[in-house]
Amino acid sequence: ISTKEASRLLEQIKKHAAHPIPVGFERREHFEMALQPQLETATGKITADRALVRELDMNTVGVVSNIMGQTVALDWHLDTVDELLRNFSDINSSVESTGNFTSMERHTLFQ
Repeated sequence: ISTKEASRLLEQIKKHAAHPIPVGFERREHFEMALQPQLETATGKITADRALVRELDMNTVGVVSNIMGQTVALDWHLDTVDELLRNFSDINSSVESTGNFTSMERHTLFQ
């Protein structure tokens, strides 16, 4: 679908969200689903950015949606861990050079 159509669909979906994400904080994934009725297995073929399915029904859409949601959540947690490690590394370097914590470093460390 086009970018314009995707935006329109997302706006419709957001109307039903309990806690919509503020504009600018959304995380997006690009994932293509293609119908291939001649597939031999019901599970289809899945790659990192595409799923080939025999039929498109609500069960298939639900499974793919859950997987995409989990992927976005894992990406968010990975970003959080990277930030925490970066902060800890900065504090560690400061303590290593000065031998002391500043009050801000102590606050950050125990946060």
